Amino acid sequence: MKALIMIAHGSRREEANREFALTVQKVRAVKPYKYDVVEYCFLEMATPSLPDTIKKIIDDGITDISILPYFLNSGNHVLIDIPAMVKQLFRDYPTCNIEILPYFGAFEKIEEFISKHLQANT
Repeated sequence: MKALIMIAHGSRREEANREFALTVQKVRAVKPYKYDVVEYCFLEMATPSLPDTIKKIIDDGITDISILPYFLNSGNHVLIDIPAMVKQLFRDYPTCNIEILPYFGAFEKIEEFISKHLQANT
């Protein structure tokens, strides 16, 4: 089995955290290609954390994990913080396959998504 973990920054505003959780719930409902489990976590300011979510998934017997940074730009969280956390997770769970997918803003054809959104909302 394979798991997808979507990670967002996290907010002091609980409504923002709930919005992200709802987005992940919608992704889970469409059964994304090749993932049996879809979970979410936050980098900071909200729970669950990435280490807590990874532990839960591994405790459930899943050792093949992809992490999708739900960020638009390649800032420090994408380039430094998340990779550092994953490096530690490799040490904690050496028998697991954990990969970081390209961050959301780097998705191919994101400009088409933005254009469709603008057409639908202007």
